[in-house]
Amino acid sequence: MLETTELFGQIVRLCAEQKSGTLFLTTKENKACHIVFENGRIIAMAYGTVRGVAVADILPRLSLQASQFNSALRMPLSSKSLLNDDSSVFDKLGLRRNAMQANGQTNSIRMYRGHPLPAPSHDYDSVTDKPRKAKRIYRGQVIKD
Repeated sequence: MLETTELFGQIVRLCAEQKSGTLFLTTKENKACHIVFENGRIIAMAYGTVRGVAVADILPRLSLQASQFNSALRMPLSSKSLLNDDSSVFDKLGLRRNAMQANGQTNSIRMYRGHPLPAPSHDYDSVTDKPRKAKRIYRGQVIKD
């Protein structure tokens, strides 16, 4: 059985990696769910007779048996399944996706418990203009070379 957190992690990872293809999900009731990706964006969703953004409402409640991503196949779904913007899907699923990560760029701001950390400052030697080495400390005492 596939946990909901595993599925959400897989969806976010596929978006961040700019993948194109179809994520096939199979429920315990042997029903199929399709999520179509194009360049890291969710462009269509379908589950039985439910289409589009409405699938995001029922996706957390499904008891999923298996998932498989096929990058070689883009499932042709009806026009009702198409999404204008995938941000509404992320909102309904309660997921956050950084806009920079969606474009394939990495986030250079380091975070700790939801707060940004200051950028590391390198201490430069005024004579050689090279970064200074960190102090060597042993049992609380600075070792002088």
